[in-house]
Amino acid sequence: MQKKSDLSPLDNIMELAHAIIDDCPACTGKASEIIIWAEQIRERRPSREELAALIDSTCPGALTEVQRAKLIQGLRALVRFAEA
Repeated sequence: MQKKSDLSPLDNIMELAHAIIDDCPACTGKASEIIIWAEQIRERRPSREELAALIDSTCPGALTEVQRAKLIQGLRALVRFAEA
C-alpha cells in the first residue's frame, strides 16, 4: 500500500473502496459503484468550451486571441496528460 500523500485523491478513493470490498463482502456492491464513479471522474476531461469559459472568466480582456488560443490548447494538453 502506498503512502496516502503519494496518491491522487481518486486513487485514495479507489484504494479505500478496494479495502472495503476485502473487509466487508456485504458491501461489495456499493464499493464497486464507488470504484466505477471514480474511474468515470478520472476519464472526464473538460471540453474546449469549458476551458475557454474558464480562461474568459479569469482573464477577461488580458489576452490576445492568439494567446488565448494557445493557452486553451496548452490546458487541453495538460489535462489529457495530467493523470498519465
